[in-house]
Amino acid sequence: MAAPLTKCNCVSVCATYITRRKFSLSQYHSKKTTVHVESLPPEHVETDWIGPADKVSNIRQMKLFIPPDESSLERDYRLKREVVQKWHHEFWTAHNKRFFTLKEKYIQEKLAEKGEAADDINKVTPEELSVFYKKFLDDNYPTHIQYNKDWYKKNISLLWPALKVNFYRLFARRKESAKNKR
Repeated sequence: MAAPLTKCNCVSVCATYITRRKFSLSQYHSKKTTVHVESLPPEHVETDWIGPADKVSNIRQMKLFIPPDESSLERDYRLKREVVQKWHHEFWTAHNKRFFTLKEKYIQEKLAEKGEAADDINKVTPEELSVFYKKFLDDNYPTHIQYNKDWYKKNISLLWPALKVNFYRLFARRKESAKNKR
């Protein structure tokens, strides 16, 4: 069962998405993040915008909020996050295109071996497809290992800038609250 929709600041957009998929709102929402189902990001966002999964890469689109008073520290961190997200999306787009192209080729070869019509893909059994999946994974194992190494490096490299930004924001809030108490 879905969580109560009152927690969300975009109930009208997300209600269908959340209830259809039976996800908890807490999985996808925080103070600065909103999940939407539109396919194109809005021109201007007031929170981080997370859209639907891309049709090819299966990676969710993101548009990060740019505060009007963004510091250079925050800007550098945001740009680094965008670079990592773009790299991630590009890798999976290329990978999935290659996968579907090779899968289609394999299916056509299997149908030709059986003498079946090229448009009747249901004639290829799951057991036959499992041979393709295994071969594809074996052939791409080095690529996946390299991707994982690069992904960890890139994401770990975001930890220090994230920590600096969070300390910056903490001290900025403290200064502001001290200023308001005077």
